[in-house]
Amino acid sequence: MPAYNAANYIAESIESVINQSYPHWELLVVDDGSTDDTATIIKRFETTDQRVKYLYQQNGRQGKARNLAIQNSKGKYIAFLDADDKWTSDKLTIQTKLTSEDKNTDLLFSQGYSLTNSQVEDYNVEVKTAWNSDNFADFVQQNRIPILAVLVKKEALLQVGGFTEDADIQNAEDYHLWLKLLIADKVFKSIPDRLFYYRVHSNQSTFQNTGIAAPIFHAYSNLLKEHAPDKFRQVLIDKVKWYIFNQDFHSQCLNLIISHLNYKGKKVAPFIIKKLFAKPEPISQRAVFKLVSVFG
Repeated sequence: MPAYNAANYIAESIESVINQSYPHWELLVVDDGSTDDTATIIKRFETTDQRVKYLYQQNGRQGKARNLAIQNSKGKYIAFLDADDKWTSDKLTIQTKLTSEDKNTDLLFSQGYSLTNSQVEDYNVEVKTAWNSDNFADFVQQNRIPILAVLVKKEALLQVGGFTEDADIQNAEDYHLWLKLLIADKVFKSIPDRLFYYRVHSNQSTFQNTGIAAPIFHAYSNLLKEHAPDKFRQVLIDKVKWYIFNQDFHSQCLNLIISHLNYKGKKVAPFIIKKLFAKPEPISQRAVFKLVSVFG
């Protein structure tokens, strides 16, 4: 559980873990350099329940905090909960039972509820017995996994290097991880049970999806540069090329497209783009889009 200035809600979040009907858990709460009463609240729970453990780091954002907790964890499975959200009391009971019955699933996630003040609404996901690398394009279209819904094999996380700590990808570090896991051919399963409460409030980092476009773009960019075999590169570039029409991403998108075309051995198209169509003007944007669609 990463926690940064989370004093308003963290007690409820920790209590939702303590109230689990499944007793064999440890909760590692990472204080990400908080300046409010977050540390005091966590330590109060730590003194009354030895399964709760307090960790501290200088402010390093979500990915670094989650990795620190994973490194200090003892179990074979990892679940995630942010410091403003809650689990239903049967979450771990249901999910650990399913993972014990199905050894082929690397990551299990569920449906849940959204919580806005006292208003509760269904939070739906697509229920499916197996998601794998063949569904990569479905996940590139949208993030299908709420992080607080997840139970995942620790081994699978370590195999793909855990969460990115790249500052440009924070707030989409979980989405980036799901894509890495699919590239590594890990298997997901989604279930209809409603096992969490996702709190919606104005102080959360992704309130009304503000500021999420840039981290998602950088997540795709990172995968293109570092992780993706050819099977997945085409899916990613088909998504990224649409950013050429967004002034905020034009320059970075242009560089990605040129790099991708060079990677594909299409030397003429990058030359034409750099010489004739590098400016963020509508006619140039359409030309670049057409060139990468034809040759990419």
